[in-house]
Amino acid sequence: MNPRTQAAIALVLALAGSSGIATAQPVDTAEQLLERMDRNVDGKISFEEYRNAMVRRFDAIDVDGDGTLEAQEIPPEWLAGAPSRVAGATVSRLDFGDSLQPVYDRFDANKDGQMDAAEIAAFAAARKTQEEPGA
Repeated sequence: MNPRTQAAIALVLALAGSSGIATAQPVDTAEQLLERMDRNVDGKISFEEYRNAMVRRFDAIDVDGDGTLEAQEIPPEWLAGAPSRVAGATVSRLDFGDSLQPVYDRFDANKDGQMDAAEIAAFAAARKTQEEPGA
């Protein structure tokens, strides 16, 4: 896996439940994930809803608006438990977008194109584990 792809996947995993504010703690409950991502309020998160939420998070971090995140722009708490930060790495919006489907698929256990309550709970639990010190 090339360093850009690794950095993009790490960022996707880290941002999935984040608030979009660099100093805020990541979201770690299924209810908060649904609140932020489930735009049609059906109790599930589609890939489109997930992708749109992720792009909003990318744009929130990209404070200079250049469509690229430098390693130092990524808050360290958002990378907890993800593959290590690649020194000097950049992640473009395109690379970021390309890395979304495999991450979504990881949590869509039954592969029906929708994260249901159990899958969202598993995702939230994985996020919580990532946030614990020493994880």
